[in-house]
Amino acid sequence: MFKITSKMCLNGDVGIHGNMFGGRMLSLMDESAAIYAKLYTGEEHIVSRKFSGVEFHSPVKLGDILEVYATNPKRGNTSFSFDIVVVVGSTRRFEAACVFVAVDRNGNKKSIDWSKAKEI
Repeated sequence: MFKITSKMCLNGDVGIHGNMFGGRMLSLMDESAAIYAKLYTGEEHIVSRKFSGVEFHSPVKLGDILEVYATNPKRGNTSFSFDIVVVVGSTRRFEAACVFVAVDRNGNKKSIDWSKAKEI
């Protein structure tokens, strides 16, 4: 697993029950996944295509430190897929499968130049 980033759950991240908002978690996952996709592929423009199998295992609480990891990278012609996992301590709290697509400056799908890739 490749560690992408860490984040602390802060006051603005939690709702009335003291749990991190699901939407906040999804936003963190999308941003973290985009960082990994861009670093791995070396593509200047790569966009979220699909998140599937999204699973919230247990709540994230105020003050928890979330560690975000990527695993199981798979190369396609125009796409790059992998799993994203959030861990607090030694417990998986969230996971999803991600697909990102390389696009040109006009937003049209394009082939990924895998010669620029950095396996991380």
